[in-house]
Amino acid sequence: MRPGLPLRVPRRPEPTAAMRPAAWVFLFASAFVGAAGAVELSATRIGAVDYVSVDDGADRLGLRVVPVGQSAVILKDGARPVARLADHSREMDLKGLRVFLGDPVIARAGAFYVSRTDFQTHLVPRLRPELCGPAPRQPRVIAIDPGHGGTDHGAENRALGSMEKTYTLDVALRLRKLLEGAGYTVVLTRDSDYDLSKTIRSEVANRANADLFVSVHFNSLYPNTKTTGVEVLSFPPRSQRSADSWSLGGKDNAENKDAPINGFDAWNTILAGALHRRILDALHDSDRGEKLEHLGVLRELRCPGVLVEPAFISSDAEAAKLAKPEIRDAIAGALLAGIQDYAEVIKALHPAPAQAAASGPAAPSQPTRPAGP
Repeated sequence: MRPGLPLRVPRRPEPTAAMRPAAWVFLFASAFVGAAGAVELSATRIGAVDYVSVDDGADRLGLRVVPVGQSAVILKDGARPVARLADHSREMDLKGLRVFLGDPVIARAGAFYVSRTDFQTHLVPRLRPELCGPAPRQPRVIAIDPGHGGTDHGAENRALGSMEKTYTLDVALRLRKLLEGAGYTVVLTRDSDYDLSKTIRSEVANRANADLFVSVHFNSLYPNTKTTGVEVLSFPPRSQRSADSWSLGGKDNAENKDAPINGFDAWNTILAGALHRRILDALHDSDRGEKLEHLGVLRELRCPGVLVEPAFISSDAEAAKLAKPEIRDAIAGALLAGIQDYAEVIKALHPAPAQAAASGPAAPSQPTRPAGP
């Protein structure tokens, strides 16, 4: 993963151009181009974080950098805007999806920087997954985790008499049927209404040697009954904070050791994006973004995994929709489609099986990954 960088391509100046606010940090992702894999850009230390230059990334990609006042830049691929970076912002739009970085973008003396960790774990995987190193094996065993259960009701909408644990299980059962119909083996962490600890949920997936894990939840901001939208949560890479720790009064909760799930940081990002897009397309709801949280249900996983929050049960409007079976069908269908999209990315990263001259096609080899406990 350390071969030389490609030749620097001169940037062509272009007048400032407007771009919709949704088009943030997109595609300087392949500062790492080399025949054998990814190569890091040189880093600049800002505070306690290593940052890489957006200009360097743009040069190596042949992109044009277009300033937008003093606080933002647009990156263009030919005439097409592919990224917008804003000073001191962690929020970006990545291929039309709202995504929160682990560290804010920084502007200094007219130059823009993004953290090296965000470059490696947010941008490269989504834009150049072939540069992420050996891919996991193609998914065959899918672990689905219906959040809460038993005495743990999860969030509730008392006005409508609905509980999160009921809807998570219902969606999981619908999704299992769809996945099995598509040829996958499915493992549910629970298939009825009972309590289950977070560590046991990940252990169920690990013991089944699952290829990916999706935990299904529904959001709440009670007593706020108006907020709606879709969120997808991934475990932060080592040294990065949970999104909620950036709120007023929050404390830095970055961890200095890798959790088992961190062995799949790049693939978690790809899975999160695939599910995020499909849920939004299915529900036509507001986008509350992909965020990083130190979630116990994800920490011990030995496969890619994310947690999805397709709607707010605290919202009277969304809770009323969730009461309709066709909406829960739509959510299950979106999760199936997102898993299939992720599977297509993984499939494309595996070489085609060699053809034996006389004995027919050879069996495809699969890369190894960490074994479950």
